[in-house]
Amino acid sequence: MVKAITPVRVDVLNFDGTREPFDATELQTRLIGCFLAAGRGDSSFMAEDIALAVEYTLSHVDRPESVFGRGEIDAAVIRLLEEAGLPDVAKIFRRGQPETRLLVNASRETLSALLRGHLACSAERFERVLGELLAAAEKLGINEASPHLWLELARHFERETEDEEPPCPEPMIERTLTKDEILGLLPPEALTLYKAGVLRINGITMLFPCIHFYLSMTCFAAMESLKPPVIELQVEPLLYKLSGVLENVRTILTEKLGAEEPLPCILSIPDMLDFIAEFLAVTDGAEKTAAELGSILSSRVEGELFKISFS
Repeated sequence: MVKAITPVRVDVLNFDGTREPFDATELQTRLIGCFLAAGRGDSSFMAEDIALAVEYTLSHVDRPESVFGRGEIDAAVIRLLEEAGLPDVAKIFRRGQPETRLLVNASRETLSALLRGHLACSAERFERVLGELLAAAEKLGINEASPHLWLELARHFERETEDEEPPCPEPMIERTLTKDEILGLLPPEALTLYKAGVLRINGITMLFPCIHFYLSMTCFAAMESLKPPVIELQVEPLLYKLSGVLENVRTILTEKLGAEEPLPCILSIPDMLDFIAEFLAVTDGAEKTAAELGSILSSRVEGELFKISFS
């Protein structure tokens, strides 16, 4: 049975009150610029790990709605940078945050409408949080503030009013693997794919321990001697076999790291749409076909494939 990949949509509440989908690529681009501005171009590879760590965390938070304030996300990025020993990059990232434009007044009715649906708590606890928020605003003399600030303050009081202690976070995997170390661990069938340019795997860092597979469908077609046009029935068994190779590699790397739980996996296939257009002659509905082929590629991968991208 083919496993369907259903991505979790995460929205960002901007400083002006508008919403937009969270874009990990945009965050990665911003971070790379900050690394370069800080004179740390040799460490800019960490930008991808930070962006993926943020995306993974946001997609796994249990909230009624997957909506996060822009300031809340930026604060998490700054904390990650500082914990990674990059305070200079964090300072540049902080400096680049946009100015607040929209202000919301500190009335019970307005804040209740703004915050309801964003807090994962009962109606009784929501009223307690709202009361704490209004009391703090009055004490501090805050008559109006940006939506993201109200949201972050409300979540602060939500945590403060928890009846139970929050669970301790799982310890991070201490060991890391470089690209060269991973290459030395590849089984013969995966090594063949690597030499043919079909498969590439990023190193695994402590910042965000995950297994990131990159596949080239153009190189895959050349390796399998595919000539256009082909039909999906010709391609699907080959992709299913390739999925088994990915699972074998995932198992080997997980055991090497001594991880008790499967590491989250990411699958990037930047030329999938080009492959579909050239070899399957599909133009309308190419994204749907890509999703179907991607599901076959992930069908034998155990654990969580939390992200699959085609660009």
